Amino acid sequence: MASKFDTNASYLSKVVNHYKQTSFSNYINQLRIEYCIEQLKNNKLWRKYTIKAIANEVGFNKAESFSKAFYKYTELRPSYFIKELKKKAPSSF
Repeated sequence: MASKFDTNASYLSKVVNHYKQTSFSNYINQLRIEYCIEQLKNNKLWRKYTIKAIANEVGFNKAESFSKAFYKYTELRPSYFIKELKKKAPSSF
């Protein structure tokens, strides 16, 4: 990412820390979770994926890391979030 902005990783991290009031890794995880939530809400196929598959789709290497990050930002487990989405649109499945 730093090379795309023609800078170094240290400077980019400092900019994110300053403007987003969080660490670079937390910011990236937040973006991943926001993208995941958008996909789960709008793409019914994603709701059929395993948690591990969703984790991989959004850039996490382990389902456990993904689940922890998801919970950190939503206070819900991903499986519960998906279950609730399915309840709202049961005819879609």
